[in-house]
Amino acid sequence: MRRYVFILATLTIILAAVPLFSEENKTAAITPSQEGASTAPAAALKEAPVQPKELAIYGEIQSVNATSNSISIQYYDYESDEEKTVDVIINPETKMENANSLNDIKAGDWADVTYALSGGKNIAKSVAVEKEEEESAGVKTEEISEESSE
Repeated sequence: MRRYVFILATLTIILAAVPLFSEENKTAAITPSQEGASTAPAAALKEAPVQPKELAIYGEIQSVNATSNSISIQYYDYESDEEKTVDVIINPETKMENANSLNDIKAGDWADVTYALSGGKNIAKSVAVEKEEEESAGVKTEEISEESSE
């Protein structure tokens, strides 16, 4: 009988002590001086600036605006299932491929562009240009002469 009383008393003490060690009571037991210290890192993380989300598109350059250092690109948006046009600003930090500057880009070229929204404007991070191939008269002549010799 003593054994049962001892076991019952031990279980009662354990069950009474469980709420003292629970996570809910740990936050309730924090004093105001501890509160500022423990929540400061969490508050700093919430206030940290969020990096702008980069978007990547591939499309045809519709126009080049040297005044605003921007290009207008028409691309296909798979999410909305429609053609869209976006204006992207080229700045000195923009990495250019197959073009040295905005002057080397023209309407009709195709481009792979990565950009991010910053200050309400689409700022290009990188622009890889694919120049429109112009067919020369010599190439056409060779193709015709090869076909006619067969």
